[in-house]
Amino acid sequence: MTPSPHPGGAVLQLDVVAMPLAVARVASILAHRQFDLITMDVAAPVDGLRRITIEVDTADEIRLQQLVKFLNRSTEVVTVS
Repeated sequence: MTPSPHPGGAVLQLDVVAMPLAVARVASILAHRQFDLITMDVAAPVDGLRRITIEVDTADEIRLQQLVKFLNRSTEVVTVS
């Protein structure tokens, strides 16, 4: 997790499997956990993986750790940093 250029935000980088369902799954987790999404950048697939960079509007470290745990539980998500 890196600090966001926006006050009160955080940036997460995810490596997911290169399937459209993976992007939808990440968006679904964010909506279900009720995070306000500032930006979501989806890169082209490389070697079967797709990099998704999300910026969420929260500085609450506990909520961010919970989000990382939920994302890591998804079978489509390979790594979260």
